[in-house]
Amino acid sequence: MEINEFTAKVMPVKDRLFRFAKRMLNNHDEAEDVVQDVMMKLWINRESLEKKQSVEAFAMAMTKNLCIDRFRSKHFQTVHSGLDIEELNLMERDISPLRKAELADAVEIVGKVVEQLPENLKMIVQLRDIEGLSYQEIAEIMDMNINTLKVNLSRARKKIREFLNNNYNYYYNEA
Repeated sequence: MEINEFTAKVMPVKDRLFRFAKRMLNNHDEAEDVVQDVMMKLWINRESLEKKQSVEAFAMAMTKNLCIDRFRSKHFQTVHSGLDIEELNLMERDISPLRKAELADAVEIVGKVVEQLPENLKMIVQLRDIEGLSYQEIAEIMDMNINTLKVNLSRARKKIREFLNNNYNYYYNEA
């Protein structure tokens, strides 16, 4: 695979890999390091990429595995937590300062709840609800079948709702 073909196939997913790594690690610098490692490994193994059905799913799986390795590392420490509000475009001009503060608080609370989920559920929520990947793409990345994935996503969302209801008087009507 030549550099032009590699660039065309791999570079478009780089930002998504970074967002995924940043959400998993809650650390900008660590996420950049992981993505750089993934890009280097993809380049080194570029000839085998031609055989892959989905380069993006393969790269996301590599990113997930490297992030898990970072978590297991003795030297990894979380520098900050929560979600990046600027990424969520909460700075629109027509939103009042009070509403911005309320939304920021809500995002922070949900982010903390998601962080408390078991690692596999956290990853599924991240990939589906934040990154917007399809069930098929997530199943490939997580190496699980789609029905198991849907059950796990449902359990994760239920845990989030229960936590919000029990701790913040949040009410969700499933009707």
